[in-house]
Amino acid sequence: MAGLLRTSLATGVGVGAISTVIPVSIWPGEAKLTAPLFCSPPYREPIVVSDTTHDSEGTSTNYTLYCVSDRGAVTDAGFLCPFLVLLAAHVLAVTAVAAVAGLRSRHRDRRRPGDRVDDPPPDGHFEY
Repeated sequence: MAGLLRTSLATGVGVGAISTVIPVSIWPGEAKLTAPLFCSPPYREPIVVSDTTHDSEGTSTNYTLYCVSDRGAVTDAGFLCPFLVLLAAHVLAVTAVAAVAGLRSRHRDRRRPGDRVDDPPPDGHFEY
């Protein structure tokens, strides 16, 4: 069981990190999903702003989550905390899927070698 947990967690961390970085760069609006954790009243409206800068080293893009009130006042929730929350959520989701898949494959492996899944019952009748 410890091996399954280790494998599931390693899979979760690896795939979770990739599944966070790629979607955030393609759809930064995913950071809006963390707004309930970082936007407190009266700043309820989450907005993700993309800042692209060009300099001698190349082009870089920064994303920032802002929380806006009904009157237009703004607070900066940053990007690191929302990003880390998304990373944790992705890692947990992938770890759970990997653990369930591992448990299902172990369950299948526990069948006796002579068992055949597709054989009809001895009396020939299936019960539903």
